[in-house]
Amino acid sequence: MEQLIVIISEKRNLGMTLIPFFAEASENSILQLVEPATEDHIEKDRFSFSPAQEEIVKLLSAISEQSLFKRFSRQKNLKLFFEKLESKFADDHIRPLMDSKITQALDIIALADVPVFYKNPNYSHLYESDRIKVRTLFDAPHFSFDLDDNGLRYTLKIKTEKGEMGLTNRDVLEITATPCTFLINNQLFRFQHIDSKKFRPFLKVNHLLIQPRSVDAYMHSFVENCVRDYHVEVKGFFINNKSAALKPILILQPDLSHAPVLTLKFKYDEREYMAGTKSKVFVNHRKMMGHHIFDRFERDIEKEQHIVQILNQLGLAAISESQYRPRAVDKELPTLPHVIEWLNTHAEALHREGIMLDQQDYDEHYYAGKVSLSMRYIEENDWFDIQAVINIDGQQIPFQRIRQHILRGRREYRLPNGEIFIIPEEWFTRYTDLMHFAKEEGDKLSINKIHYKLLDEEQLQEESPVWQAQVAALQQQTIQSASPEGLAATLRPYQLEGFTWMRTLNTNAFGGILADDMGLGKTIQTIALLLNEYTKADTSAQKNGLEQLNLFDTVKGFNNTTLPASLIVMPTSLIHNWANEIARFAPALKIYLYTGNNRAKSKDIGKILKHYHIVLTSYGIARNDIEYLKHYNFHYTILDESQNIKNPGSKIYQAVSEIQTQHKLVLTGTPIENALVDLWAQMNFVNKGLLGKLNFFKNHFAGPIEKKQDEAKEQKLRLLISPFILRRTKEMVAKELPPVSEQTLVCDMTEEQQKFYEREKSGIRNELLKAIEQTGVNKNAILALQGLTRLRQIANHPALVDDKYEGSSGKYEQIFEKLSSAISENHKVLIFSSFVKDLELIERDLKKKGLKYAKLTGATTERQKEIKRFTDNEECRVFLISLKAGGVGLNLVEADYVFVLNPWWNPAAEAQAINRAHRIGQTKNVFVYKFISGDTIEEKIARLQERKAALADTFITTNNPLKDLSEDALRELFA
Repeated sequence: MEQLIVIISEKRNLGMTLIPFFAEASENSILQLVEPATEDHIEKDRFSFSPAQEEIVKLLSAISEQSLFKRFSRQKNLKLFFEKLESKFADDHIRPLMDSKITQALDIIALADVPVFYKNPNYSHLYESDRIKVRTLFDAPHFSFDLDDNGLRYTLKIKTEKGEMGLTNRDVLEITATPCTFLINNQLFRFQHIDSKKFRPFLKVNHLLIQPRSVDAYMHSFVENCVRDYHVEVKGFFINNKSAALKPILILQPDLSHAPVLTLKFKYDEREYMAGTKSKVFVNHRKMMGHHIFDRFERDIEKEQHIVQILNQLGLAAISESQYRPRAVDKELPTLPHVIEWLNTHAEALHREGIMLDQQDYDEHYYAGKVSLSMRYIEENDWFDIQAVINIDGQQIPFQRIRQHILRGRREYRLPNGEIFIIPEEWFTRYTDLMHFAKEEGDKLSINKIHYKLLDEEQLQEESPVWQAQVAALQQQTIQSASPEGLAATLRPYQLEGFTWMRTLNTNAFGGILADDMGLGKTIQTIALLLNEYTKADTSAQKNGLEQLNLFDTVKGFNNTTLPASLIVMPTSLIHNWANEIARFAPALKIYLYTGNNRAKSKDIGKILKHYHIVLTSYGIARNDIEYLKHYNFHYTILDESQNIKNPGSKIYQAVSEIQTQHKLVLTGTPIENALVDLWAQMNFVNKGLLGKLNFFKNHFAGPIEKKQDEAKEQKLRLLISPFILRRTKEMVAKELPPVSEQTLVCDMTEEQQKFYEREKSGIRNELLKAIEQTGVNKNAILALQGLTRLRQIANHPALVDDKYEGSSGKYEQIFEKLSSAISENHKVLIFSSFVKDLELIERDLKKKGLKYAKLTGATTERQKEIKRFTDNEECRVFLISLKAGGVGLNLVEADYVFVLNPWWNPAAEAQAINRAHRIGQTKNVFVYKFISGDTIEEKIARLQERKAALADTFITTNNPLKDLSEDALRELFA
């Protein structure tokens, strides 16, 4: 019976090798070699190989003569290759491969107990009794060193269970050199960490003698390595097994590409070792009073691993076993400031772990310790004094000393001791705007209260709780005021909220922009504010709001405090409307119409205006009469339709800016018509300096937001203006508005989608027109309908017709933009489509975004479960519904947004879908968005629908929806 054995044999020019063989044993215990075992045998399954045997054959096949020839030879045949093989090439290139494969094979042979035999070239037979012993355990070398005046004598033997075994005058076969394997008396001696070169001298001599002149150098190199790696026995010098505390060190240095890295080293006693060094023992050689001493230290592997884990937890990423960098941000390599900032941030944690820092190879020395910033706000009338101090290693540095660094984006600040302090990147994000608006006087910083949103809210609450409580109402959290007495109207809840907001601005001497949508009652809210400001006494003498007071009467405010008149500037067409509204809702307020003959004739305009509560005029008159108007100090100056001053270079803007007034307010439904500069002009009028000077605003906010879509700048601008602008849209006050609002959104296709659509349209059109020419329109209505449906699907998303399409869809991008906006504002959305696969694509992207949803199609088995998921779960804000499955029979008043993904040509079908949300029980305004892809068949059908109303019925009421269309209409549809 055949068995697999391994033969040790010598090959010309290569040395000893191992060859797997099939062998058969005869009756007299003689082994007959059948043939070498190869990988072909494994593939053909001629022999039932165990996994271990398979691996042995594969390893040794890699170093067969044929394999080595294929890998290393440039000769034409194998014989020529080995004849011309040079020994140096074999030693340098071929032998290392052979040693590696043989070593791996012997490891498996020892564990699997595969028979191994040496094939002596002088004998033709192999006997079972000649089997070589291969132990699973590795053998150990034993060095003996003896130092005296004659030099250093040393020997190298093999340590065995029975004692030491020398190699001198023995028959030794070297099987591998690195690591070393010997065959001695039918036994393999295998070593892990020593090569055969160290043994070779002792095959001929019992010991070696190093001359006295060479001893020091030999001790410092060879002997030190032996003491570190092997068991040694010494005389004439000393080996001390010592314990030394581990001291981890992080070294800041540039790598070969000049990028900063942190190199981790471990220091034991006086020696430093790179992290990742394999040896578990360190040795220090020293000479004291003529004696050689070797201090031997065991590494603290567990603590070293702990240090590596700590660095990983603190945010370092390993780029090798010894080099680290802070984890990359946006896939970019960290810069030197990033690395220093990491060191500053984690200085305390590194200190706790005993990790020391060293800096090498940089011209400057960087501060790499703990950094903290303490900040306080002291309320001073209209200002906050900012007391900010940077604490650096016991030094206290006023924050304003780095103000210019913050403003100019310079991160390096030189400390008094010469070190470079890297300003944390977060400080630039948090304090750049604060530094722009703060005023600096010496070591003192202060900021106007209108910029309080730039201050830390919690800190502000702690330092100025009374003032913070006053401005809390600006966040529009609660309604605190009742309607003013004497107002002949009942303010709706959101109007009462606006009235409260304006009163809060007034209390804190802030101006504001009331930017409610058209029709939400900006006028009545403003009238309520003014009525609240002026006295309610003496109303019995007033007949109506248009009555002029006696010139000697005065207007009294609350607590009998005389208040000047308030000026309202507006387009000419609105003056009488304002007068009538004031007369209607606040008849106690006295009005002066500053128009026509009632305009001032001198600068002493106060003699007239002091007898009135409200002065109404137009923008044109205010511009022309500013030389008179600017000499009166109004209580309020209010601009209606304030977009009229959107151009800060206009004469009207300059004119109203000259008006003297205690309070300012502007009213507009469109605070931004063209650009952000529109907002700057109006906000600068009501709160001068809030957004900085115009050039600063353009460079710092308008440019980055409008040209670069800088989200951080947009967020900062919103933060600055949010307390001073109040805008409610129709969606926000749905109870006051018509219940349904519909909008058709025409979506541009993506470039890839456009190409796909045009290619498909061309093919469909050519096929359809060719068929129509042959058999007519009526007989090809189904073909036309199929083509129409395919193009409608592509207009939605090409993936509906091609599973391999990986591009995007313009319609889908706009759908998700609207969907994200609706969800972020806590709305619930119904999404209808006539294509189930359409909903599946939406579902895929919802899953990617982690958004919860419900889904209802013809395949849904647990219909009520899906409905309940949407209606009862507050977090489930999207319901995907196919037209057939959800067009009727659903009550989904929890939703207030309806998305129609593809146009349905029967208006009744769309109405049914919309009615799922708009029905009895709905308390919110319902908004319907219909999505149509531009320049597609969807848009063409919509246009055709306007000219031919019957087209909508055509798609629904017949099996051949296109049969009544003319050939010209079809050509136009697919053009």
